[in-house]
Parts: sequence; structure tokens; C-alpha cells
Amino acid sequence: MSSPTKKAVRLFAAIVLAGGLALGGCSSSEGAAAPEEPKEAVKIAVVGPNAEGEDAAYVEETSYALADVEDAWALSQKAFDEGGLTYDASNSDYGVMLNSITSPADGTVLGWDEGTGKYWQLFVDGEASEVGIDGVELADGTSIVWYYSAFGDALPDMADLAPIEALADAA
Repeated sequence: MSSPTKKAVRLFAAIVLAGGLALGGCSSSEGAAAPEEPKEAVKIAVVGPNAEGEDAAYVEETSYALADVEDAWALSQKAFDEGGLTYDASNSDYGVMLNSITSPADGTVLGWDEGTGKYWQLFVDGEASEVGIDGVELADGTSIVWYYSAFGDALPDMADLAPIEALADAA
């Protein structure tokens, strides 16, 4: 779910809760519960540089019900689309290749950079993947992260990353 959608859901929940409290129908102990995560879920996030070159969440870690995703590439496309990201991918002898994502911070098209060795690396369950996205088997708890980095770079702590829209809004 994209952040504008998350904000709308939170606003709606706040309005419903406030309306229930005003009518005496809900209290904090019996009111609206936090949305439940799907019983069998997979997570995905996209991490790239902000305008200052620091890692930021292009797509914050988002959970999807395992039953609602066809495969790992379809999950990636869903996250890119819901995150408002423009991307380019192609099929090769090695499977689906993510060629580029356009930075929502400054519009730069980020793909293979010969000077820095950076490209869109695929991480599965916190480790650099040894297979392409179409070779990833999804199971309950699988975590996928696309990270614009050089080979051998470690995945950053997702909790430390600011969402890209918050950075853009602050400017």
C-alpha cells in the first residue's frame, strides 16, 4: 500500500473512531483494532538514493497476503506500481532483468552505473539473491528488497530509512 493510501486509511479510521466516540459507541479498550497482517504474508520494499545520495525507502516495507500474489516478479510490479515508481525491465536468457527505476526524489533514471558499480540488487530474506526475481519461491514470511547498491553491499536496516515522500515534502 502506498503512503498516500496508508494516510487515507489512517484518516478514515480516525474519523470512524472519533464518530464512534462522539456517539458513545467505542472506547479505547473496545474500539477499532489495528489492521491485522495477513496470516500468510510476504513483504517487499524498494530502497534507493534520495536527492542527497542517502538511502531512502522508495517503497516502505509492505505486507501482501501470499494468496494475493502470483509470483515474486508480479509482487515486485505491484509494489512498483502502488509506490508510483516508473521502471524498466526486460526478459533475458537469465530471466527477468530490472534495468532501471526512476528516482522519485529527483527524476534520475537509476540503472547499471559503470562508475560506481551500482544496480538494482535483489535481496531475499536479508541476503543478496543468487537467483533472479523469477526464480524466487514465495513462502510465508518471505522478504524481498530491491536495493540500488554495488555488489557486496549489505542491506541497510529498514527501520532507519526515511520514506522518500517525507524527504520530498520537507524540501
